[in-house]
Amino acid sequence: MDVKPLESASDGSPYFLLTATDLSAELWIEQQSKSGKAFYVGIMDKHYIVRKFHVNFVPAVEPADVTVLNHSMFDFISAAEHDIIRAQLAQCAIDKVQQDLFMHTLRFDELSELAMRTTIYPIYNGFGEFEQFAFSIWEMQETSSSEQSSTKLKIWMAKRDLSASQLSQSTGISLQTISKLRNGKISKPQRLTAELIASELRVDVQEIWPELVRR
Repeated sequence: MDVKPLESASDGSPYFLLTATDLSAELWIEQQSKSGKAFYVGIMDKHYIVRKFHVNFVPAVEPADVTVLNHSMFDFISAAEHDIIRAQLAQCAIDKVQQDLFMHTLRFDELSELAMRTTIYPIYNGFGEFEQFAFSIWEMQETSSSEQSSTKLKIWMAKRDLSASQLSQSTGISLQTISKLRNGKISKPQRLTAELIASELRVDVQEIWPELVRR
């Protein structure tokens, strides 16, 4: 709330101009940013136009370089899912509770479509009328069946919040080797290397390198 003093009345009584701003949405996305690894957070109005968009940290796989602000969220979502997402958003506003939505993006340039998990939180004004949605994007990965092992490795490292240097230190594998695996310069590592990395990431080897058949 902002308070601005005005000229006093003729009797000397002070006057003030009070301007109140609802920060409910901003506080929610701030909490989301602090409580977990949300890639993106933002706010969209009742017409699904994105009015605020913030990058907490860049995921291993991200959409093409497109402008998000002042665009409808449906400009980026697969047309096949528009009806069901609209229905879920409408129900979320009615129920007045946050809800997780799963959706797929459009295909941009050379990038495959992405699967996303997004938490939506409805915001209301002082009269109980629906005003806007706050949102956070928690997961993002390629849905292409031909997804490269290098991309899968980046995704799992992002999920475990591990940098290349941290993974190198914890596994004993050289940073150069891990960098080559992440960049696709090594497509099929030695099995021991793959097992050490998978163990540190807490996934099965075949989750990243399906061509390495279990012995």
